[in-house]
Amino acid sequence: RVARDNRIRLVQSGEQLLDVIVESLGRLDAEFRGETPTVRGVWDYRGPEQGYFPYDENPFSDHVKAHLVRDLGHRGIVANREVEIRPSVGTGTGERTDIYVAAVRRTGTVGQDVVRVIIEVKGCWHRDVQTAMETQLRDRYLRNNGCTHALYLVGWFGCPQWSSLDGRQKTVPWSSIEDARAELTKQAEQLTTSDVTVRSYVLNAALR
Repeated sequence: RVARDNRIRLVQSGEQLLDVIVESLGRLDAEFRGETPTVRGVWDYRGPEQGYFPYDENPFSDHVKAHLVRDLGHRGIVANREVEIRPSVGTGTGERTDIYVAAVRRTGTVGQDVVRVIIEVKGCWHRDVQTAMETQLRDRYLRNNGCTHALYLVGWFGCPQWSSLDGRQKTVPWSSIEDARAELTKQAEQLTTSDVTVRSYVLNAALR
């Protein structure tokens, strides 16, 4: 099947599952910017007087998760939202990750286990967007929970159509998507060790 269809990928490790997720996000990127762009699905149009506002991170994460389900679900890869990865002690809720992707891996003739990737999602305006890859994703979500692979996903909304009435514009730390990609790629490489693998992806959600 792999030989017949170049879209099929063999997933037997967290690294390979990361490859599959990044490829899928590339297809979402292309859909956003295609002949019939779908990027409007992550923007809130508030009329001619206010203009366009990016949706908050929760609706944006929902959109990404729905794409991953459509794009990868038929391959036995499951994407879930707000999965509790570490139970709480007491009455509070445990730690929840934005998107949790899992694939079943065969281990011999009858055995199987699960390969997992945690995805943390941030809007480009988030106050911790430059530090949360380390402090939240690596140091909290990947610590002592059995998952060793993660993706830091940032939605890039910088464009002239973004309403100047939205104060979040002023908190974006980069002047271009290229700057964001360069910084986050370097950071992910520095955070990757023999124990954990971290990658970054900046999804272009700008209006044309």
